[in-house]
Amino acid sequence: MAREETAVPTPRRVIPDGCNMGVLLRVIGTVVALAAVAAVADSTSAGDALKGLLRTMSFAAPTTLATLMLWCAARRSLPVLGVPLQRLIAWLIPAVLAFLVALGFGAPGGAWSALAHFGAAFALGAGFQHYSELRERAFSPAVVEAKYQALQSRIRPHFLFNSLNAVLSVIRTEPAKAERMLESIAELFRAVMADTRRLVPLEQEIELCRNYVEIEQTRLGNRLAVDWQIGAYHPRAKVPQLLLQPVIENAIRYGAEKLAGSADIVVRVRQHGFVLEIFVSNPIAPGRPEREGNQIGLANIRGRLALIYDLEAKVETLVRRDRFELTMTLPVERRT
Repeated sequence: MAREETAVPTPRRVIPDGCNMGVLLRVIGTVVALAAVAAVADSTSAGDALKGLLRTMSFAAPTTLATLMLWCAARRSLPVLGVPLQRLIAWLIPAVLAFLVALGFGAPGGAWSALAHFGAAFALGAGFQHYSELRERAFSPAVVEAKYQALQSRIRPHFLFNSLNAVLSVIRTEPAKAERMLESIAELFRAVMADTRRLVPLEQEIELCRNYVEIEQTRLGNRLAVDWQIGAYHPRAKVPQLLLQPVIENAIRYGAEKLAGSADIVVRVRQHGFVLEIFVSNPIAPGRPEREGNQIGLANIRGRLALIYDLEAKVETLVRRDRFELTMTLPVERRT
């Protein structure tokens, strides 16, 4: 099963996601560290320690990689089972694999050594599964909801005031246009008031941003220009709701609004394999190098992506040639 459509739901699947880069790095790092400690403790010289590490990893490496693959397959392919049964499956996978690898490689001690490998792998598997479950449960729905409420409380006032000011600027001279803008604002606020933990179609998020930019262009006129560079992406690709809109809002608020002349913002969306790349570039207003408000918004976006994707998503920023550049990369979600 693919990742759930809420950022951190109450855990229904407690088998570690072996396909997740964060899980993969933690498991491999833990196994290598334990193997190194055991090798050093059982050696009297650096050479003996290295030989011991290589000998241990000859058993541990295939077991670890196979465990991650089976965890990944079990999490995505098995129906939703009871939590105790899922835990048992997660614990037994590394244990059984370690037993088979020990027998297949002819570990010294025969069956007794294989049973020792079974017990050690069972304990490690249980420990890591328990850690993974606790890590997910640590972000309880109440804590997550509080974080998203804090994020929304920062978005809504700026969004509301900017939008209403844009309508007020044309309501007397162009009432028809003001009416259309109010309809767009209603659609935008319907999205803003929705559950921002959900994943929505990328196309929907882009359309939301286009509507927002259209409203801001009414207020700022020709000073604001957005270059939409939307490449090909999976038709069912999904992203967290309100992922891109706050970035564009910051680009306008801390860039275009503060510049005396025109401000061009570049929004580029590309898919590279199974990775989605979102790039936003905007000019920086003179005298505002820190852009504290923008940093608060970026911290929230980073937090949201960490909750949803762990280490598989990242946000990078760069100031280059008087422009602020932001690049977000995240896995391509294709759930129907």
